[in-house]
Amino acid sequence: MKRLPLLAIVMGIASLIPIVGCTCAIIFLSPDVTPRMLEVTVGYGAVMLSFMGAVHWGLALETPAIITPGQANAKINAWRLTLGSLPAGIGWLSLCAAMFHELAAVLMLMAGFAGVLVVERMAWRRGAMPRGYMALQWVVVTVVEVCLLAVTVMALSWKYSA
Repeated sequence: MKRLPLLAIVMGIASLIPIVGCTCAIIFLSPDVTPRMLEVTVGYGAVMLSFMGAVHWGLALETPAIITPGQANAKINAWRLTLGSLPAGIGWLSLCAAMFHELAAVLMLMAGFAGVLVVERMAWRRGAMPRGYMALQWVVVTVVEVCLLAVTVMALSWKYSA
């Protein structure tokens, strides 16, 4: 499979700016601002998770097996399309959960990002991902998980300090 383009690496790292920024705002700004920042963090996490699933749609649609069923890759592409849709669903559910309990939404996102990483590792081990993609995903998902964990700790500290 092709090598991951430099622009993809740069954009992947740049995609972390909003979630790192929101996390820093939640940690360092006044508690009056932080509940809204928590909503923004969940929203961006949901968008980011959806985008990670969409990568698999792009890879599935790139091959002719999606157009001409019955080829060897048709089953793999069917799995890609199915599993590529799940992160968007998890992101949407986390947005719905955030209306009632932001902490539950953050925990759902953490589980979603971990699940994406597991699925992508399986695909990578089968040679279905570009070179360098998994290294980028480890960096991105690790930073996102650390940010979401920090947000969770802060949210719990608000709950128990009040």
